Amino acid sequence: MGTVFDYIEWRGDLPFSQVPIGEVDNLIFSMIAYLDFKKMVHTSPKAKPVSFLLAAKRYMQARKNDPSQTLGVLFSPEFITLMTKAARSVRFGSVYMVGYVNRISLSEQKQFCAVTFLIGEGDAFVAFRGTDDTIVGWKESFNMSLLGSVPSQREAAKYLDSIAEAFPNRKIHVGGHSKGGNLAVWASVKCSAETRERIVTVYSNDGPGFTRDFVSLPEYKQMRPKMRILVPQSSFVGMVLEHAEGHDVIQSTQTGLLQHDALSWRIVGGSFIHLEGLTDEARRIERTLKRWMREMPPDERERVLDSIYEVLCANGRTLTDFSNDKTRLIRAWNTFDPETRKLIRKFIRLVVNNTKKNKVK
Repeated sequence: MGTVFDYIEWRGDLPFSQVPIGEVDNLIFSMIAYLDFKKMVHTSPKAKPVSFLLAAKRYMQARKNDPSQTLGVLFSPEFITLMTKAARSVRFGSVYMVGYVNRISLSEQKQFCAVTFLIGEGDAFVAFRGTDDTIVGWKESFNMSLLGSVPSQREAAKYLDSIAEAFPNRKIHVGGHSKGGNLAVWASVKCSAETRERIVTVYSNDGPGFTRDFVSLPEYKQMRPKMRILVPQSSFVGMVLEHAEGHDVIQSTQTGLLQHDALSWRIVGGSFIHLEGLTDEARRIERTLKRWMREMPPDERERVLDSIYEVLCANGRTLTDFSNDKTRLIRAWNTFDPETRKLIRKFIRLVVNNTKKNKVK
């Protein structure tokens, strides 16, 4: 048994031409998408691809030149270790990268990032980044519970079509972790019919779900057989909103919410360790989330989230800002009007009370 790091050692000398893309490869590409390859990988999918090995070297050199660079409070230095180990292997070192896009817009409440890995002569893996360290990224993720679609979802579909157009002879694999998994599914459903036909597999690694209207779309039902919805046994994020039936439950070395860290997912040989179902804890969380969605009307949820977002943005731009200066949180709370504080307390009570109810059941 092992993790993704062991997988690289076990499979590192086997090129993709011998062993095709699998579920663990998907996770490695999806996690590498969290790293910042700005100015290291071209934005245009029609530009000259850069080898993953060269991009990794450029990334490490940039960190050496600027020691103040940080991944943020959410991400472990193990992400960088994963990148360097993969880049040095035969399997991943021969991969090329293209189409690195990272767009953040406060006015649109959008955080979108994607990169494409070119594998051999016949495959492309499109990886969408999950929620990053930015406040706007978290606001957009929460907006998924309120809106039919969010800007990054719509941009993901356009990005996927652009990759399909740039590489018309390649089979397409799509994936992402957390919000990136949601974007992978959304893009695969909302892209053109021609692109959908060329997609081999869509991976959502503990990504949140969708509205019932979305999972009822004919295009969703058409793509569902190609989807792999992977969640850890105590999934929290992956239980938000709706998925069509059927997900793969993966064993993790962590407990509770920490299982969202996919670097903790356990592997034997070339595959994850699959379990029969979610833990009782995860099912309680799922019931709590869905009860909260029913009991707190959308307009109240929207008011709470908008108020929190405006206040947090006035006091910082990233979660790291608040981590480095705890007084920012105090200033933020003191800025809320009484009605907003009341709604926030109501939200907390609903979560706490529903959790207690579900534990009793």
